[in-house]
Amino acid sequence: MSENVEFIPSFMDLIFISRFLERVGDQAVNIAERVCDLNAFAAAEMPVDIPHMASLSSGMVRRALQSFIEGDAEMARSVLAMDDQVDKMNEAAYYSLSVLIKEQPALTAQALNALVISRNLERVADHATNIAEDVIFWVRGADVRHHQGDPQNAAS
Repeated sequence: MSENVEFIPSFMDLIFISRFLERVGDQAVNIAERVCDLNAFAAAEMPVDIPHMASLSSGMVRRALQSFIEGDAEMARSVLAMDDQVDKMNEAAYYSLSVLIKEQPALTAQALNALVISRNLERVADHATNIAEDVIFWVRGADVRHHQGDPQNAAS
């Protein structure tokens, strides 16, 4: 249920959202291409939980869009908190895959593909965060982009 009954998305709001969704689609293409590249190699255990990152990132997109549809700044705020988790997973992937490349050079191609997939999933999460930040601004009038405002206080 909407927190602010006066929140009615405008045409420009939809343009902003579609811009981010187009970028999410671009990231999805990049991920699909890397998965196809991975199929050319023998299966190898990677120290990255790509399915979990994908689940979090896609869940963030769904939640950001739902917050837009419902005009729910609190739901949008929860997307911002989820972004930190995906960022940490991406950082951990970078570190662990760098170590893997050094220790097992034969797995370099697979590790690099996993690294690019991780980075693209992190970008999907960033686009979801951008949508959520816009929702908070449209509903509450609080600018939480680039840590300009505390998302905890912005949604209240």
